[in-house]
Parts: sequence; C-alpha cells; structure tokens
Amino acid sequence: MTAPDKPAPTEPRPLLQLLGAVLWPSFFTAAAMSAVLFARVDPVELQRISFPALSISRELGYSLGFFAFWLGTLCACSVTALLLRPSREAPEIFE
Repeated sequence: MTAPDKPAPTEPRPLLQLLGAVLWPSFFTAAAMSAVLFARVDPVELQRISFPALSISRELGYSLGFFAFWLGTLCACSVTALLLRPSREAPEIFE
C-alpha cells in the first residue's frame, strides 16, 4: 500500500495502446471533417480555383483531402498524447 501523501506510481502505456489512442481519434476526426467539407465543396471546383494547371479526379481530390485532414489531426493527437505522458518524478532529497 502506498502512503496517502505520495501519488500511486504510473506505469507506461504499451505502444499498441498509445498508437490506438492517437490513430483512431485522428482517423475518425479526419473522416468527419472530410464528409463535412466535401458535402459543401466539390474537389474538382476546388482544384480549378487553387491549382488550375493541374488536372485531378474527384476521387483523388477526396483522397488528398482526407489524408491532409488525417495528417493534421494526427499531429494534434500526437501532441496531446505527448502532453499526457506521466512526468518523471524527481528523487526526494529531503526525506
């Protein structure tokens, strides 16, 4: 049993659990963001406005949009996972 004034030691999470906690929410959010964006905006029209010299299909536009959203939300979820890591406790000098 631990003393009441000391917090219980936290064990590091397994890598698979950490990857699942980062990849799944970023995937889900990217899918939702893509659905909302492409319900309002046609990828071909967006391409004509943004890059008129390039020719892309709708499917490629949907894919590029999804992966761009996934990369952005993956970065955000990774930073969140980094900030939620347990801190390294400094050794108690004055015990």
